Amino acid sequence: MTLQIEGFVTLPDNHTSTSITPMFGLTPVSQKDIIEFNRLFALLLMSRVSIVDSLELSLKQIKNDNFKSVLQNILKQVKKGDTLAKSFGKYPKLFSAIYVANLQVAEETGRLAEVLTSYNEYTEKMQQLRRKLLQASLYPLIVLVVAGCAAGFMLLFLIPSFESLFGSTEMHLPAITAFLLKISSVVQNNLHYIAASVIGIPLIAVYSLRTKAMKAHTDYFIGEMPFIGRLYKENLLARFSLSMSILLGSGITLLDALNYAKNVSNNSVFIGEITVIVKRLTRGELLASTVKKSKYFDVNFAKLLSAGEESAEMESVFTLTGNHYSKQFDHTLETVTSVIEPVLIILVGVLVAVILVAMYLPLFEIINNFGV
Repeated sequence: MTLQIEGFVTLPDNHTSTSITPMFGLTPVSQKDIIEFNRLFALLLMSRVSIVDSLELSLKQIKNDNFKSVLQNILKQVKKGDTLAKSFGKYPKLFSAIYVANLQVAEETGRLAEVLTSYNEYTEKMQQLRRKLLQASLYPLIVLVVAGCAAGFMLLFLIPSFESLFGSTEMHLPAITAFLLKISSVVQNNLHYIAASVIGIPLIAVYSLRTKAMKAHTDYFIGEMPFIGRLYKENLLARFSLSMSILLGSGITLLDALNYAKNVSNNSVFIGEITVIVKRLTRGELLASTVKKSKYFDVNFAKLLSAGEESAEMESVFTLTGNHYSKQFDHTLETVTSVIEPVLIILVGVLVAVILVAMYLPLFEIINNFGV
């Protein structure tokens, strides 16, 4: 079984690991800390500084005490004669399987500086893709939260202030006004239930997603959603292709690269399909033909893979597909954002306008009656 977290790829359960849970008062290690360390480490190695000296010099630049403690342990293990791959591999929660695999091949081929430099470029591209996907999902969420807060304020405070005024008159209220007054009354009388639901439903959803069956259904549903599903798949394919490119470029075999790269996402449907592809490859099938049977890869992807297999340029093909899907993701993201932003703004405006109009219509009638 393989444990995996989005953004961090861990090694199998039976892999020897060392806990990196921060002690009380210590700052958790971020991706930024790891990227900055890798950038400096690769630069020192490129300058022909020895591995031990490069680690020692890199350590002096680390400000995160928790990360510094991990690197000090790695330095001790390297000084004892352990390889970098073995030493870094003991911290799978920090250093992904792709990173460790690159270190292993780089040490065997003597191309450590070059491989680490390429890996740094890869991690920066991956970070950009994750950041864009996060930004795309945050904007609608923020707008919906603001709209919910605005509606809640009106239902709890604004509308009740009008209710006493309307109650003192015997006028017939418009249907929309009567409806909103009823909704406001229901919300006020059941506020504790609503509050419990707002807190409890997300917690139940998070807990349910931990179950294998529910997660599989959710992963499938995300991929099938209109617009969002396409955006998600393009981002996933871009990250997968970039991972395959860096792995194949460092000299890792195609089967091993697929086994590592499938964990760039925790989507169980995608991981399952790559696992099936690996099994078919071991039976002698070609990668292009097996990819055609997957719903995550389109026709163009399969055609490029077919050309790559014929020319034995699989690394270049995956680099090409990674760049293609990165650009395609950016284009789709712009399109979806340009549609979602005005729609959400209009919905929020309509919601507020309907509530205000519903409250002020009876006021106009009262004013007219007094003017008669």
